[in-house]
Amino acid sequence: MNDPAHQEWHRLFSAALNGGMSAAEKQELAALLKASAEARQLWFLYHDNECGLAELKQPAASRATGHGRPTAVIAEPQRATPRWYSWRPLTAAAAGLAIGLFSASMVFAYGMPKAVHRALALANAGFEERVAPLPDGIPVRYGVWSGDFAELTGEQQGIVPREGKQMFRFLRSDSKQVSGGPPFNGNIYQLIDARIWHEEIRSGTAVVDWSAWFNCVREDPKAPSKYEASVWAFAGDPSFVRKNWEEKLHQELAYSSWRIVADADPQSWQRIAGSIIVPPDTDFLVIELKVLPEKPAPVNGAATFAGHYVDDVRLILRTHARQQAAQLKHTRQ
Repeated sequence: MNDPAHQEWHRLFSAALNGGMSAAEKQELAALLKASAEARQLWFLYHDNECGLAELKQPAASRATGHGRPTAVIAEPQRATPRWYSWRPLTAAAAGLAIGLFSASMVFAYGMPKAVHRALALANAGFEERVAPLPDGIPVRYGVWSGDFAELTGEQQGIVPREGKQMFRFLRSDSKQVSGGPPFNGNIYQLIDARIWHEEIRSGTAVVDWSAWFNCVREDPKAPSKYEASVWAFAGDPSFVRKNWEEKLHQELAYSSWRIVADADPQSWQRIAGSIIVPPDTDFLVIELKVLPEKPAPVNGAATFAGHYVDDVRLILRTHARQQAAQLKHTRQ
């Protein structure tokens, strides 16, 4: 699947599921799904991941962490009505399926082999290392947390790290690259080198599952902050990523983004989880963690955060046993 046409499929599918399509692109997608069985198969895989995430519900009761603190497990889409839902009738019609909308994904999944999961290397994923995050804005190299002004800290303001002894804390909405001014969001990023697992993603059906935990001091329940986590797939050299964000070039191959509303309980941690189907030409991923205050508290042009935290960030590469066997055969040849 390493040709420009397949790259365009991933771009279209990602845009459709994240609500970023023009009228012309919608027509292009409809025509593609009608004409290509291979494209429909990949489209169903996108649906399979999106449906699983959208159907996650907040449990009625929270469970205890290792510290004895309650942990609320919450995973809600950043859009109130999932955008993939409106594409279901089009998908079924284009594929010529005479079955229910949700059965389409079940038919595709029936023949899928058992999934194989592997944790991906993420530098200081639990923030336990004494390596301070850089206030350098979007990073241009692998293996560092960089973004707005922030710090690593232990238990603070009555909030205990979700795991280990340290957690990440947002401090301000500016960095050394951007001196104050809107937006008032706090951001942190890390670039992950994907070239070392090109063989595992070459089919275009590998998935990266990601998650992060958020917490904050008690806020005004009428104006709570929001948390957002996103993962982006790019081809090329990471040096252009900063320009891509600053100039809104939208040169990513695919992306996945989810958002939740902060609760009013600093004794609980809230989880955001998502997944992204990794295009075969992906060279690196970018994970972005963000806090969006409802009522920013500007100081010298930048927002300051009373107490917003992140901990226990994870990335898992998910492939299939049949896919891995084919890759092993290809490697031996």
